[in-house]
Amino acid sequence: MRLEGVSVRQQGDVLRLTLPRPDVDASAARGFLVDRLEVYRALEPRGASELPSEDAFLERARLIAIFDREELARASPQETLTLEDGPITAFGHRWLYAARLVDARGRPGPLSNIVQIEPQGDVPSPPRALRAVDAAQDVVLLTWAPPARNVDGSAPPNVLGYNVYRRRGEDPHFGPPLNGAALVTETEWRDRDFQYGVEYVYVVRAVAPARDGTLIESRDAAPIRFTPRDIFPPAPPEGVIAASAHGIVSLFWTPNREPDVMGYYIYRAPSADAPESAWVRLNATPHPLTTYRDEAVQPGARYAYRITAVDRFGNESRPSEIVVQEVLRDAHLSVSRSLRPESPTSALWIARGGARHPHRRRSSLRFDHASGVRSAAALTHALTRPL
Repeated sequence: MRLEGVSVRQQGDVLRLTLPRPDVDASAARGFLVDRLEVYRALEPRGASELPSEDAFLERARLIAIFDREELARASPQETLTLEDGPITAFGHRWLYAARLVDARGRPGPLSNIVQIEPQGDVPSPPRALRAVDAAQDVVLLTWAPPARNVDGSAPPNVLGYNVYRRRGEDPHFGPPLNGAALVTETEWRDRDFQYGVEYVYVVRAVAPARDGTLIESRDAAPIRFTPRDIFPPAPPEGVIAASAHGIVSLFWTPNREPDVMGYYIYRAPSADAPESAWVRLNATPHPLTTYRDEAVQPGARYAYRITAVDRFGNESRPSEIVVQEVLRDAHLSVSRSLRPESPTSALWIARGGARHPHRRRSSLRFDHASGVRSAAALTHALTRPL
């Protein structure tokens, strides 16, 4: 049984071999009872033009690793075997590798293909001081320090850029670089594609040019485990309107844009300038709608309202602008809207009769607002129907 497909590559100051995993059961069916797989290495002066024959290789090769039958049968034949050889100390040599199977009676099979590599010394050492922080909503910021030198001790380090890798905490292997084919040229990376509450393992590798025009990575920076946490509250709700009819105060506001907002808290106080201790939260759990009816009010009284947004991790926004509303007994409509100082229009009140108040005006005209209320009649209907 001859193995085919042995390969080798350099990563930092080590050489990584990839070997095909033999099908132990299929070999047994052909009469070859696999007992182990042996891996050999030989060193030659750099610049040799041809690969040695099998006999010449075995004459000067050294056995460096054995995979026993139990280890070979532990996974499917589609999974490869990997072996790390290093650290490299002889950069001026050609390194040769090959492998072969040995049966239960100690008889070796034919040698695999022989692979060769001439390690480079001007490959950077690993990046240092890798760390991760929750930098902003849906952003994990990774930062690190550049390598200090190359693996052969030379300086400055030969760095083209970096590759960033991530896996879930329970996964055994890393996938392709998060940065794709384009190298990271700074010593930071923003991960924007992750799930909060999931543990991840991050590593970074420095990248150098190889003599053959390809790229060589450094060894991994010291891995870090990081579980992103959403600690960022939503923006305050906007466009808050209060209206009253039939002894009820109804509130309307514009939905927040954040996709993780799960609802809103509604707060009430006797006046807009009431102390913080006077503000009472009216709902025990986040309210999922952008309308709210307050029926626990006294006709003729005035109340101040403000609203906060809450995301699915419990982060609560700053309060919205405050609106103040008088409670009306009858079906006549009173509407108030909070305004920011820079707004180009004045606060609109649709009040009873012809009462004169600062920033109020009587109106029977159509009322247009982003909440979808299009007229005084429509708003009266919204106030009297169930929310």
